[in-house]
Amino acid sequence: MEEPFLPRDEQLLSCKATWQSGQVTAELKKVSRLAVPMATVTVAQYLLPVISVMVAGHIGELQLAGVALATSFTNVSGFSIMFGLVGALETLCGQAFGAKQYEKIGTYTYSAMASKIPICFLISILWIYIEKLLISLGQDPDISRVAGSYALWLIPALFAHAIFLPLTRFLLAQGLVIPLLYSALTTLLFHIAVCWTFVFALGLGSNGAALAISVSFWFYAVILSCYVRYSSSCKNTRGFVSNDFVSCVKQYFQYGVPSAGLTCLEWWLFELLILCSGLLPNPKLETSVLSICLTIGNLHYVIPSGVAAAVSTRVSNKLGAGNPQVARVSVMAGLCLWIVESTFFSTLLFTCRNIVGYAFSNSKEVVDYVADISHLLCLSFVLDGFTAVLNGVARGCGWQHIGALISVVAYYLVGAPVGVYLAFSREWNGKGLWCGVVVGSAVQATILAFVTASINWKEQVRACYTCTLCFFE
Repeated sequence: MEEPFLPRDEQLLSCKATWQSGQVTAELKKVSRLAVPMATVTVAQYLLPVISVMVAGHIGELQLAGVALATSFTNVSGFSIMFGLVGALETLCGQAFGAKQYEKIGTYTYSAMASKIPICFLISILWIYIEKLLISLGQDPDISRVAGSYALWLIPALFAHAIFLPLTRFLLAQGLVIPLLYSALTTLLFHIAVCWTFVFALGLGSNGAALAISVSFWFYAVILSCYVRYSSSCKNTRGFVSNDFVSCVKQYFQYGVPSAGLTCLEWWLFELLILCSGLLPNPKLETSVLSICLTIGNLHYVIPSGVAAAVSTRVSNKLGAGNPQVARVSVMAGLCLWIVESTFFSTLLFTCRNIVGYAFSNSKEVVDYVADISHLLCLSFVLDGFTAVLNGVARGCGWQHIGALISVVAYYLVGAPVGVYLAFSREWNGKGLWCGVVVGSAVQATILAFVTASINWKEQVRACYTCTLCFFE
């Protein structure tokens, strides 16, 4: 194994000199080559459960309600935790790759898998009793029965997440995004065929839709596992240092727990938003409209998530390589991509605001309400893209704990109270709830901007160097 790098006393250029030197343009190309495939991968992963929900919706209203309830519950109690924990690898694997500590990358990845499996068992116990839990919370027994059965068939998908999510970050840290792209698209096509077969050809109903998700995610996990095992691109990084397993698990949870907090706090807020909408004067209309807005927002969010993953990778790689100047330029390149994508998609949504609702409902009342709230949704596009990129920077630097604290302050101490006040006290209803989301996003964006602007990049390199040395002690 190679010795860890020695941090260089590199001169950081001023922002003006950085722009004039052409470094931003060069880095923009490198970030884009990572961001575009990763955005596509994220879209493909997001569409798997969405397709199952759409297919289940054609079976009947009861099945649609049960599947929607199960999807919401499993996202909050399971999948959000899986996605959050894996954020630790963006820091650890990315910096290890930059420092050329290749065996360390494999060790971190296997440690993440081993750490997630026991967590999956604990979550599975909760999912087994979802039907009884929902009934005790006052939910309709028939809907709870469908939701409980659907969640039960999603348990294998939870374990698949424990495998393919670490492998995704393992490959991303090395810039191997094309295999991820092909694997994700292949899995998406596979899922469409499997879902139709299980639901309609075999007559398994909504349970077939859940089983299709589990089968498809395991199919994805097997593809990635085979690539990592047999590809020459991973021959230096798929190794495992058994003596360092315990220390890697400790480091994984050190970054993984706050990373999970960062992700879960945002996911849970939007689920809370839907619950609050059911308490408004016209709950059917408000819940329908906010669900549509949430779906549109999630579909957009996967784009800046891809940019954020690319920026996180470049920042962690360059910090690990002892190159603070390029790490800082990566942030500037990511923000350039954010400006382009947020301008494009917010303009597109605002232009199509009077017709976009028809993609989800034939009710003119719903369509008009979506059009009325679309300007707030456009503002969310801009703010969410900005915070996604800066959260990617935080993960690249290993500052997940700071991001989690910022989310608590922005969304739960500011955004949520403002939304509840506007919705119920000022009678702005669903628009008031979404205003709270926008206010929370604005506070989060402002704080993250100040934190990012205050980063001492040379100190970050030294901190990364210290962490690398600790691995060898």
